[in-house]
Amino acid sequence: MSNPTTEEKDDNSSNMDEDSVEETERTSRDNNKKQGVTDVQTSDEVQQQAIIDFVDHVFEGKNNQTERDAVLLDLKKKINASVTFGGLRNFLEGFTIGRRSLSDEELDGFARAIKDSFDNNDSTGRAVTIEYQITNTKLSHDYDLVSFAKHIETLATEYWNSNETPPYVAPYFCLIQSSGMGKTKLLYEYRNNYSTNDFESKVILVCDIRPDATDERVFDDHFVVTLLEDADASSSDLVTKRKKAAQVIFRRLDTMVDSKLNWKQNTPFRVLLFDEAQLLLKEEFGMKAFQFRCVRLWLRKMREHKYVAVFTGTSSGLTNFEIETDQQIIQQVNSRGLGEDDTMSLRPKGSILFPHFVMLTTIGCQVQVNRSAKSGSNHSEYNNAIIHGRPLFSIMNDRGDLEAKLPNILRRMLLLHGGEKGKVNWEMNINGWFSILATRVQMGITSIAVASDLVAKGYANLTHVSPDFAHFTYLSDPVCARLAMSMMSDGWKLGEMKGKSPSDWVDKLGQIYSSGLCQPEKGDFGEVLAALYFLLCGDILRHEHDKDLKTFSVDLDLCFALLVNGGNTDVTETPAAKQPRMDKEWKQSSKISVTLSCIQFCRNCLRSYETDWSSLGDQQFLRQLYASGTGFFTYAGCPTIDAVFPLCIGSERYIPCLLSIKARKYFSPESAIKLCNEMKIQAEKSELQALCVVVVFGSSVETTKEEPTFDSQTCSLLENEETVAVVLRIPVDDIFGITRKYQQLTRTSDLMEVYGSHSFIRAHTGKSKSVALNPKAALRASSFKAPAGSLLVRLSEQLRQLPPSQEHPSK
Repeated sequence: MSNPTTEEKDDNSSNMDEDSVEETERTSRDNNKKQGVTDVQTSDEVQQQAIIDFVDHVFEGKNNQTERDAVLLDLKKKINASVTFGGLRNFLEGFTIGRRSLSDEELDGFARAIKDSFDNNDSTGRAVTIEYQITNTKLSHDYDLVSFAKHIETLATEYWNSNETPPYVAPYFCLIQSSGMGKTKLLYEYRNNYSTNDFESKVILVCDIRPDATDERVFDDHFVVTLLEDADASSSDLVTKRKKAAQVIFRRLDTMVDSKLNWKQNTPFRVLLFDEAQLLLKEEFGMKAFQFRCVRLWLRKMREHKYVAVFTGTSSGLTNFEIETDQQIIQQVNSRGLGEDDTMSLRPKGSILFPHFVMLTTIGCQVQVNRSAKSGSNHSEYNNAIIHGRPLFSIMNDRGDLEAKLPNILRRMLLLHGGEKGKVNWEMNINGWFSILATRVQMGITSIAVASDLVAKGYANLTHVSPDFAHFTYLSDPVCARLAMSMMSDGWKLGEMKGKSPSDWVDKLGQIYSSGLCQPEKGDFGEVLAALYFLLCGDILRHEHDKDLKTFSVDLDLCFALLVNGGNTDVTETPAAKQPRMDKEWKQSSKISVTLSCIQFCRNCLRSYETDWSSLGDQQFLRQLYASGTGFFTYAGCPTIDAVFPLCIGSERYIPCLLSIKARKYFSPESAIKLCNEMKIQAEKSELQALCVVVVFGSSVETTKEEPTFDSQTCSLLENEETVAVVLRIPVDDIFGITRKYQQLTRTSDLMEVYGSHSFIRAHTGKSKSVALNPKAALRASSFKAPAGSLLVRLSEQLRQLPPSQEHPSK
């Protein structure tokens, strides 16, 4: 999730008086039926060699460098990653007319080369075209569709059917969510299934080149993004340029709705569904999101038909333009009168934005649509898991397209954009490290700017968005989780992207937390670090079994051997860690098949597990977790249980492993035993068979004989349907450096707490033995023996030497 911070707020120097844009409406009404000029969009970060090759071929043998350079610049502006292959091919053919005739084979070759180059270097890491399999994919449920339709209906009636000033800035809302969640599919289904006596809708792709007729017919029209460069060439005055540019946009919009969209019904409400609308947010004419604002203003126009719009995209920037210019003119209505023509009057502008739509409940939806692909003995665990994640990846996998697109997906996860292929240095981008770590273990709270990047350029999922807030999470996604797991392996490589060692990732995690880029959601680093430790130990076994990392499950006993031994594959006892070890002979003697499958931890906010754990034993629930390789953190504040992951006994029966994580510098054996007993009693009370584990993390206290530990009998007890509770003390010398990193992080945060409270410490020094200044009482249980405790003692002693404050100061 995200903290509220300021983002995308315009400064006054770049603000455009929106009334000046309104004034240009008056001059556009005589041109309503005219065709708008063709616009272009600048691709100012990526210059593709494939386009250069095409232009050089067209101009081969012609001695006209000036024209060639101008044409090249023009093409780079007109072609972007949203274009379909058919549309691009037709565009190139039209471009060659009057220049040089190319064969069909040549045109196909150049179109494919250009399209592939954009697919491979798209700034957003697009894996497939926008319209990919939209028409051929069935809906698994209509919950999102019904909710979306109600959202549109509520907006339309509340904005247009009241005689009072509407509360909203304009009749629109934004549909924002990360890539692959089904945004375009939702627009398509709404258009096809919700044409009523009151509503008709059209889907409009924000792009430069119209999709070809042979492409999938998802879009009713295209909306050209950027104005022609010469549209404002007649004036050097910025305000005049803006007015002329706005006039072009108004005219183009009027032409689109009046002549091009082919409305079939005479409904009172018409819905414009703009896809890829983040392309409207460019800064032009000294103003951010110039085109977006113009479209929003145009929507307020009073007409025979009342228009509402949905702007769909991945960028939460679409929601951030309740902008200062709007706030400054909220009370100004038609301050520069638009004439007496009723068709040109504008609806008064309100002060708030209509709530945006982010709830796409599509993770795992392909299980219902395509049950035949749900599992298969001839498929890897990874292949069987894909159907439980992002719907786009499941569809791509069914069609055999996924494997080839994994580099694009990973580039997006690393938040890479621009740059030349083969020269990517993702290690320099701390947000890329954050994205990979958060995919495997929910990292916590960050700024709205980082959250927006993780959603728009990565695969984080928004749960709420407003101009000042962006809350996000990482949902269960086996494709992304496997790639993140692979990136935590030194020597692994995919294209130009190479993995880093687990210790490198631990170091970066510490840097992310210590720098303030992110804070853990529960206020403690221990939960996240302990979960990462579990995953990294499992990764060692997965690598040994399958270098391709397509097998998620590992033996429970082998995994616990690594957990107890700090990740060391040599399980002999060492002086540095004198905890009981599981020797190789014991490991080989166990014949009971108990496995775990968990490659990522997500957040499960259901409160159902607070007092009654029985639902955690639901077989279908656990089977899906196991198949997808997913564990989860419980909600913040959940008593006793911090995390859960699935175990499989044999091949048919599933039970949960319940973790209670105690990240403490000191956690006594007595406390660990007591908590073990409490967990076991609660599980038995709920009639739940489970493996209950008290995870003691960051403590140098050694395991005692009294503490129940995982041993050679544990799997046998689980096989016999018994509930088992054990203590797992993670050694301080683990090979990943996780415990050491935790101690460094807590030392810093504890010292900060003491400093931040020093005025209150001073107030307590009047009493020689104040309980409030006892480190054990004053500080977290994890830190009273740490440097923070020493600091508190020293500081208290020094402050006591100061003159006491007067109880009754003189007046």
